[in-house]
Order: sequence, then structure tokens, then C-alpha cells
Amino acid sequence: MTYNELMSLLSNWLLPGSLIAIMASMGLSLTANDFRLVFRNKRALIFGVCSMLIVPPLIGLSLALTVAPTAALAVGFILLATAPGGMLSNLFTDMAKGDLALSMSMTLIVSMLYIVLVPFYAHFALLHFMALQTDINVPIGSFFWDIFSITLLPATIGFAVRAWRPGFAISVKRYLKNIATVVLFGSFGVILYDQAAILRENLNTLLLITIALNVIMVGVVMTIVRFAGFNRRENIAIGIEHLMRQEGTAIFIAVSIVGNNEMSLPMIMNTPVALCFVLIFVALSRRTGNATRRSSVPI
Repeated sequence: MTYNELMSLLSNWLLPGSLIAIMASMGLSLTANDFRLVFRNKRALIFGVCSMLIVPPLIGLSLALTVAPTAALAVGFILLATAPGGMLSNLFTDMAKGDLALSMSMTLIVSMLYIVLVPFYAHFALLHFMALQTDINVPIGSFFWDIFSITLLPATIGFAVRAWRPGFAISVKRYLKNIATVVLFGSFGVILYDQAAILRENLNTLLLITIALNVIMVGVVMTIVRFAGFNRRENIAIGIEHLMRQEGTAIFIAVSIVGNNEMSLPMIMNTPVALCFVLIFVALSRRTGNATRRSSVPI
């Protein structure tokens, strides 16, 4: 297999296939009761969803306009900033003793809205940053179908299978997600190898911008929630939701739809950076929670 054939296999089959499998496994994990959680605690839910749709895109756009070293990387940072919270946010929210129902509800709603909004975000970024450098022609109708076909459609099929054959769904979902995750991260490695020269040239800048994106985002959000009067568990859920993102979908848009591997580097860089931030956030939240519980115990 030639190098070009390998890259074609990655962009046309491995990357979209792994994402379809991951989304299907998420659907296999969902029940009707999970959707009923959406109607619980509406005030914090509305704030969290609105914040996810406004704060990260504004911060990402500001960084893209001011400090992104290339047009493709600027588009990549906008795709990263507009990606919804990842399903891992639910796991880390539970570890940090946050409001898991709120976390799951935000993930579900923002992910659904993302399918509608991301074609507009991506089109704006491509036209603004790259229209003068290359001939970009990605019809918005195909954007909708491509994103729908690797997100909502497989998740819906997985949800239907869970409702129809719950035993089968439970037994299959772990293996499906594990295999797909290995393929997805293997694809990340191939992209990094393909873009090694650009990565070396812009590594420090990419790292600093990615760190700045996470620091500014969580700082702004946590400052707002303190004044909003939410409780500690709600604050944890909202904070983690802004840190853990669905980079895989944004990488699919960059690599498989637009056909620009360089554009995917901010998302790949963000994966370990955001993980470090989330682990610190979880540790601090657990320590604060333990200290609060000890202080509330009567002597």
C-alpha cells in the first residue's frame, strides 16, 4: 500500500468508521430515562447549554483571529472551540462528585444542536480564513448529511437496538467502543506523522494557544456560575463539560470533509491538554468536597 493510499483509507474509511462505531456505542448506552433527565434542573441546564454555544466559540474565534499561525490552524481552533462536550465529561463529572444528570443532559442537547450549527461555523471559518488562499467548495447540504451520518444516525440506531435488544446492546457496546477508540487514536497518530513538519514548526504556538483556550474558557465559565448561584455539584458539571470536547467529530470535518490534515492539529493537541486540565479539576473538586463534608460534621 502506498502512502497516498493509506491516507485515502484513513480519511474515507478508518476515521469515519471509528466515529460511527463510537457514536453507535453511545446510543447502545442510552435509555429513554436518560432523555427524561433533560427536564430535570432546567435553570442550570439552560445556562450550561447557552454557555457551551456562546463562550467557547467566542474565545476560539478571538484566538484564531489574533494568534493562530496559519489559516488552516485558525479554522482548526474554531472547529475545536465549537465542538460539543464529549461523553467522557459524564465519566469525569461522576468522578468529581458533580451532577451527573445535568452533565448527561448538556452533552445530549449540545450534541444534537451541534449537528445543525457546525456546518455554519465551519463555512464561516473556511470562507473567512481560507477563501483567499485556496478554492474551498464544500456545499452546506453535504456538510449536514456527512455530520448527521456519523453522529446522530448511528447513535439513533444504537438507541433503537438498546430498546429492542437490551441484553445484546449491553454485551456489544464495550467491545465496539474499545475497538473504535483504538482505531481512532491510531488515525490520530497517522495524521501527526503526516503533519510532522508543520507540527514541529508550530508546536510551541499550538501548545500555548490550546492551553490558553482551556484556561480562559474554564476561568470565564466558573466565574459566571459563581454569580449565577448554582450549587457545587452543578458548577462541577458545567465546568467539566466545557473542558472535555468531541475532538473526533471536528477532526472528521477537517480531514474527511474538507481534506486538510493540518486543520486537525489543534484538536489532536487539545486531547492530552484538556485531559490534564480535567484531571486537575477533578482532583481539586474532590479535595474541596471532602473538606466541605469534614467541616460540616459536628464535633
